Amino acid sequence: MKNILRQNINTLICCIVTLILAAFTIYAVLKGSGISLNELIADLRDASLWGLIPASIGALGFIWFEGEALRVIVRHMGYPTKRTQGFVYAAADVYFSAITPSASGGQPASAFFMMQDKIPGTAVMTALLLNLIMYTLAIITIGIADILLFPGIFLNFNLFCRILIIAGGLILTGLGILFYLLLKRQSLILAAGRGITGLLRRLHCSRLADRIERKLASSITKYSQCVSVVFNGKKMLRKVYLLNLCQRLSQIIVTLFSFRAIHGDLRRLPHLLATQIYVVLGSNCVPIPGGMGVTDYLMLNGYCRLMTRDEAFRLEILSRGLSFYICIIVSLIAVIAGYIIRQKKLKMEK
Repeated sequence: MKNILRQNINTLICCIVTLILAAFTIYAVLKGSGISLNELIADLRDASLWGLIPASIGALGFIWFEGEALRVIVRHMGYPTKRTQGFVYAAADVYFSAITPSASGGQPASAFFMMQDKIPGTAVMTALLLNLIMYTLAIITIGIADILLFPGIFLNFNLFCRILIIAGGLILTGLGILFYLLLKRQSLILAAGRGITGLLRRLHCSRLADRIERKLASSITKYSQCVSVVFNGKKMLRKVYLLNLCQRLSQIIVTLFSFRAIHGDLRRLPHLLATQIYVVLGSNCVPIPGGMGVTDYLMLNGYCRLMTRDEAFRLEILSRGLSFYICIIVSLIAVIAGYIIRQKKLKMEK
């Protein structure tokens, strides 16, 4: 009971800190732009529906494509799931990543819902790690294409922004390698497990250490089988990679359609696309939910080189609002609905 209470308090604290950080970021952007709330509302009323509607669809696509990728992986391992279930898995990742430090709550939240749907823990771990690899690979692919096609846009950013972008790319590459090693080299997980059990024995918790060792031995065997299954499915791997590519692009095009919504000059779209890709790379350099603050700084710095200061602030507020804040709200609704439906099913099964 005390552990549950402590976890709930920690979650509440994380939510409050995230809300404060979000509020401060929004306030700083509005204050720096000189745009009043009434002006912002007037801008939204004047915005083109031909830009707002596809921008909103792109924001939802960020959740949907991740859900589809997870669904494809677990189905390949023999656990068919519905699209609505996949959407909830992704929504849990998006929402809890946004309210926990270093986005550490996303994967455990997804795992909770997947295991509620009777998918074994080893299959869940395999699916989440594989999807993280593909997610990272998709960003790196888009980033490399951006560097090759639009090297000059990188120079549009100031020195500090360039450092953030390079750091983000290096961190993503390192994480991708780490996730791959955790999948392909189960010895690393065994070594970590032995380290934990060794510590428990030094703390005179030998019985618990023995239990963990037995569980770890059987789980590693099953995990190894799951890894073998997914890496033998080349068609599945290609599909998951493409779905992750679509996920990243769906978030990036929110900015392009938002620019159209505020009646921006469409001739700037290629350069705006390149700028937004660099922003995505740079936002991964800090362990802050959604890269709050950093992402906004990168967006404004890059946009101001392509348009007027007033246009840049209006675009940042609209595109960031759709791609991050509205996305979180939709994810929260999906998580609550998914949890209620699963609880009802569990009661009916009893």
